[in-house]
Amino acid sequence: MAVVIFDPDKFREIYPAYSDEVKFSDEYLQYYFDLAVGFVGNTDADSFAPYDPENKIFLRERLLYLATCHLLTLDQQPEGQPGRITSASQGSVSTSFDLLKANTFVGDWWAQTKCGAMYWTMTARFRVGGRFYGGGNFHPWG
Repeated sequence: MAVVIFDPDKFREIYPAYSDEVKFSDEYLQYYFDLAVGFVGNTDADSFAPYDPENKIFLRERLLYLATCHLLTLDQQPEGQPGRITSASQGSVSTSFDLLKANTFVGDWWAQTKCGAMYWTMTARFRVGGRFYGGGNFHPWG
């Protein structure tokens, strides 16, 4: 499977929110792409390497760009915001957050942004594993 080479211009075209080249330099976008590689993988040796026989690089590129967009969006949140806003009021300014716990579903972290939710949905087929049916092996003669 081919390695995806990050193209900042293509990324900016797909995600126009990051088209400001002064605020989002090529190096800045490359940094977050490199972080996304940690989630998706970008070599033949990676255990999580989505394979699309028709277009080998296309699916991995989409997943890498979605993960990059997710990480960038999380980075743009106000400082100190620990998770999704669950409720807000205006009267005495009250905001509550849905804190992400370490033992909860990982999908909650991805669901914080539109790009992350799309990534999580697209990778669902790769998270399905085998089933284990435990139990004793009863044999009538011992």
